[in-house]
Amino acid sequence: MSVDAKYSPEEIIAKLQAHPKFGGSIKPITTFQSAIISSDLEPAVVIAGAGSGKTETMSNRVLYLVANGFVTPDQILGLTFTRKAAGELSVRIRKRLRQLATLNEFKHITSTATSVTTYHSYAGKLLSEHAIRYGIDADAEPLGEAAIWQIASDVVRNWADDSYRNQSAVSTVIKDLLGLSKLMMEHQVAGADIEAIGNQIIQELSVLDGVSNEEVRSVQRAMLQRNSLIPMVETFMQRRRAAGEFSFDDQMSLAADIAQNFSDVGTLERGKYRVVLLDEYQDTSQSQVRMLSSLYGGGHPVMAVGDPSQAIYTWRGASAGTMASFTTYFPKADSQKGTSQFTLPTTFRNDAMILAAANRISEKIKADGGQQVVQLEARPNAGKGEIAYGIFETIDAEAAAIAEYIKANWSPTSGATSAVLVRKRAQITAIENALRQQGLPVEVIGIGGLIHVPEVADIVSMLKIITNPDAGSAVMRHLTGPRINLGPRDIAALGSFSRDRAKELHADSKSFIKKIAAGNPEQLEADDQFAGSIIDALDEIHSAKKAGFSDVGYQRLVRFAGDLRRLRSRAGGQISDVISEIENYLTLETEITLRDGSQAGRRHIDRFLDEAAKFERSGGTLTAFLDWLDVAADAEGGLKAGAPEIRSDVVQILTVHMAKGAEWDVVAVPGLAAGTFPGNNTNDPDNWLKNERHIPFPLRGDARELPVFSLHGVTKKSEAAKTIKAFAGQCVDNIKMREEMRLAYVAVTRAKSHLICTTSRWRDGAKPVEPSEIFNLVAEVASALGGLMVSDSPAPIDGDENPTLENPITASWPSDPLGDRRGAFDAAIDLVKNSEPHELSESDIPHIKSWIDDARALIAEHHGKNNDAINVPLPARLSTSTLVALHEDPQELALSIRRPMPRGQDQYSRRGTAFHLWVERQFTDVATLFGDEYLDYLDPLEDDSQLEDLKKTWLASEFAHRTPVRVEVPFETTIAGVLIRGRIDAIYATPNGFEVVDWKTGSKKLGQSAAIQLAMYRLAWAKLSGTDISNVSAAFHYVPTSVTDRPADLFDEAALVALIQGIEEKV
Repeated sequence: MSVDAKYSPEEIIAKLQAHPKFGGSIKPITTFQSAIISSDLEPAVVIAGAGSGKTETMSNRVLYLVANGFVTPDQILGLTFTRKAAGELSVRIRKRLRQLATLNEFKHITSTATSVTTYHSYAGKLLSEHAIRYGIDADAEPLGEAAIWQIASDVVRNWADDSYRNQSAVSTVIKDLLGLSKLMMEHQVAGADIEAIGNQIIQELSVLDGVSNEEVRSVQRAMLQRNSLIPMVETFMQRRRAAGEFSFDDQMSLAADIAQNFSDVGTLERGKYRVVLLDEYQDTSQSQVRMLSSLYGGGHPVMAVGDPSQAIYTWRGASAGTMASFTTYFPKADSQKGTSQFTLPTTFRNDAMILAAANRISEKIKADGGQQVVQLEARPNAGKGEIAYGIFETIDAEAAAIAEYIKANWSPTSGATSAVLVRKRAQITAIENALRQQGLPVEVIGIGGLIHVPEVADIVSMLKIITNPDAGSAVMRHLTGPRINLGPRDIAALGSFSRDRAKELHADSKSFIKKIAAGNPEQLEADDQFAGSIIDALDEIHSAKKAGFSDVGYQRLVRFAGDLRRLRSRAGGQISDVISEIENYLTLETEITLRDGSQAGRRHIDRFLDEAAKFERSGGTLTAFLDWLDVAADAEGGLKAGAPEIRSDVVQILTVHMAKGAEWDVVAVPGLAAGTFPGNNTNDPDNWLKNERHIPFPLRGDARELPVFSLHGVTKKSEAAKTIKAFAGQCVDNIKMREEMRLAYVAVTRAKSHLICTTSRWRDGAKPVEPSEIFNLVAEVASALGGLMVSDSPAPIDGDENPTLENPITASWPSDPLGDRRGAFDAAIDLVKNSEPHELSESDIPHIKSWIDDARALIAEHHGKNNDAINVPLPARLSTSTLVALHEDPQELALSIRRPMPRGQDQYSRRGTAFHLWVERQFTDVATLFGDEYLDYLDPLEDDSQLEDLKKTWLASEFAHRTPVRVEVPFETTIAGVLIRGRIDAIYATPNGFEVVDWKTGSKKLGQSAAIQLAMYRLAWAKLSGTDISNVSAAFHYVPTSVTDRPADLFDEAALVALIQGIEEKV
C-alpha cells in the first residue's frame, strides 16, 4: 500500500460490506488482489489467470485510488478489446463509486465519470483529433472487414498487369493483398524494404552450387510473387488514404504513427489521464503497443492486465511475447522502485478437476518457453467438477457421445449453459446433427459456422445458382433435395438433354457426358465443369424431349427452371431482398418452425440476413458477397466479432477463438486428434519464406521473438533445401504449435463444472490418427482424479480400413424429405383419417374461425394470382415501429415491403443509439452486446456536445434518481397471428404495479401513432411479467425538454388485435 494512503483496500471493502442495502453484494478480496489494488503509481504488469476476477480487481483499483484522493475518476483511462468488456468494466466502476459516495467518509466523490473504451475507439478518437497533422480526413466512420474486402476486390479485378492474377485465383490474390497490406501497416514496413529482402534471398539462392530443387524454387517463387504484389498493395493503401476509407486497423496504425512522431500528443494525453489500465494486454498488436508506449511510456502509471496463456491472436497481429516485453515498452523512471509484476492466480470460474487439467496444459506452455505462465488456484469451497473423456471409433460416434453427455446435463430452466467448442468449422455439421437427434436446440455462432447450417446452406447454394452458371454442386443440392426430389431416371434424362446441348457447344465434353449417362448423381455433383451446362440446360428444358422424363419429373424441372429465371431477375437488387425471396421460395420458415419452434427457428436466417445487410450497406454486390462468404468459411480463427451472447435455452456451437472471454457450465471440446487439434498445417502463414502475404520476420516489430532464417555458410542448393525445411519446422513448432496449446488452455478454462474432451481413431482420411497431446494431457489428469471415461476404442491394427470409407453411409434415392419423421407423419395421417366428429365447445369456436379465415385467405391468394394488382402479404413478424407505420400509411409500407430500400444511420439516430446505451450502463452490470465493430463509433469518448446535453438533462430528471426494475428488455409476442418484436427501454415499479418508459431523444410524437407504440410495450411487459395490463402504465420521456407524456386510453390487447386485422385488409 502506498505510504500516503489513508484507507487500505481491505478497509474500503469492509466499509462497503457494512452498508445495509448493498453490503451483501460486495465480495471480499484476496491477498493477491489487495497487492495489485494498492500498488504504487508506477508501471506494472498483472498476470491474471482465466476466471481470476480481473474486472473486479481493476474496478477496486480505481475505487482505492479515488477514495484516497490520488486521482479523480475522470483522470483514469481504461482500455479493452470489446464494447461488451468496456461496458462491464465501466458499469462496475461507476456502480462501486456511487456506492462509495453514499458513505459519510467519501461524500467528496461527486463524479463517477471514468473513460473506459476499446483500444480501437481510443485510437480513432486520437486520430480524429490529430489527423490534420498528416493532412488526412479521419472523420468518416471506420470501414468493416467486408467493406475493405470490396475495395481490395475492385483493385485486384481492375489491375492492368495480369502476371500475379494469372498465377492464382482472384479470391486468393485478394486475400494476399489484404494480408500483406495489414502487416505492412501494423509494423510500419515500406514496400521497398520488402522487395530488397526478397531480391536478396533470390540472389543468394541463385548463386548456390548444384541443381535446383522444389524447396529452393518455392522460396524464389514466393519472393517474386510478394514483390509483384507490392505495387498493388501500395495502390490499395494510397486509394483508401486519399478517400479517407480507413479500417479500424488503419486507424490504429495511423494513431501509432502520430503518437510516435509528435511528442506533444503524448504530453496532452498524459495530462488528461494520470492512470491507465490496459485489459487483455496479451492480445495487443504492434501498432497498439507502439501507440500506447509512445503516449504513456517513461514511468507513467500504466497497469497492464493479461494472461500469456491466452495469447491466441498472433495471426491477427498480436505477439505471443507481449506480456514479457512490457517493461521494455513501459520502463520505470529512475526514482520508481515498486513491484513490476503481480499475479492473480485464484480462479472463481472452474471447479477443481477442470482447474487441474488447465494447470497441466499450462505446465506444457511454460515448458515450451512461456515463463510468465501462472498456475491457477481453486476458489474457496470450489466444487469437484467433472471431466468426461473418450476415444471413439469414428467422428459420428464421437459426436453422438457428446450430444448424449450434454443431454444428460441439460437443464435450461436452472439457467445452466452448454457449448461445443470446435477447432475447425468442418466439425460443426456432425455435432449439430447429433445434438438435434437428441432433441436439443442448437445455435451456431459466427458467419463462417453459419454457412454450414442447413437452412443457410440452402440459401447460399441458391444464391450461387442464380449468379454462377457453373455452380454444379449447388444445383444438385436442390435437384435431389426435398423440393424437386428428382429420381435417377429424371437425372439421367436431364443429363441426356444436357449432353445433346453440350455436343453443339463443347466438343471436349464426352468424358463428362458418359458419367451423367450412367445416372450417377454423385459424380454429377462433384463435376462442376459439366454441371454448369445443367444450369444452362434448365433454361431450355421446355424444348427437351419428354420421352425420357417421368411426367412428374418433367413438370418439376419446368417449374424449377421458371423459378430460377424469376429469382435470377432479382439478383441485381438488394442482397437481403434476394435472400428473402429465396427463403420464401424454399418455404424455409415452415421447416425451421417445425424443427425449432416459432421463436427460435429463425435465429440463423435472421443472423445471416444481418450479415448480408451489413455487406450491402457498404455497397457490396451479390457476387462479392458470395466471395466474402468463402473468406469467412476459410477463416478458421473467425472473422472479427463481438463476444458471444451466452444463452441457456440452446446449445451453442462456436470456434475456440470466438469463445475467448466467455464461460459455460457444460463445455465439450471434440476432435482432439493429431492434425485436428492441434492442427499441423505445414503451410502456416507465419512462414514468410513460402507465404507471400506475410512480411519478412526481420522487418517485424517483434522480430526478436521469431525464428531466424539465414543462408550463412550454405554453399549448395541441397543444403539450402535442408535449411528451408528446418526453418519451416521452427515456424510450426515455435509459433503454430505453441499457439495451439494456448488455444487448448482457453478451451478447457471455458468450463465451470462439466467438461468433455473427445477424439476418434478415424477422421476423414484413409489412415487412423492418434489422440493428440492435448487429449493425452487432459485424460491423464481426469484418470488420476476419478474422471469419467466414456469410451476407449482400441487402436486399429495394420490393414484396418476407415469404417466410414469401408462401409459408406447408404440411403434410398430419391430421399424421403421427412426422413426420421415419416413414421410420426404417417401416424398423424391415420389419426385424421380414422377420427370421429365431435361437438364443438365454446373454447373451440375461436380456433375454428381462425382456420376458416386462413382458408379464405389462401383461396383469395390463389384467385389473386391472375390479377395484375400487386398483393403484398403482411409479414409474419413485425417490429413495433413497423406497426406504427402500418397505421400511418399501409400502402407506403406495402411498397417498402415489396422493395425495401436501405436506410443509412444519420447523426440523430446514432446519437439516439449512443444515448440508450449510456442510460443502460447507468443501471446494469452487463452492457448491451455491442461487440459488432461497426458500432465502435458510438464510443463514450466520441465528441458530441448534443449527446452530452442529453445526458445532463436526463441526469436531472426523475428517472435518473429511481432504480428501474429492468432496462433494455427485448420481447416477442403474438398479436392476431403476427409476431411483434421490440425492446422496452426501461421498466419502473409503481405503487400499483409497473410503468414502461420509452426514451425519446428527438421531437415529440403526437396522436394515435405514438399511443400504438407505447400500448405495444405496455402489453408486452404485462405478458412478460404476468401482470394484469390495468396495473401497467406507460410513458414517453422526451429527454431534450425533460417532458414526460403519459397518454390516456392506451389500446388494450383487443384493440391491438382489431388494429392489425383491420390494417391487413388494406395492405
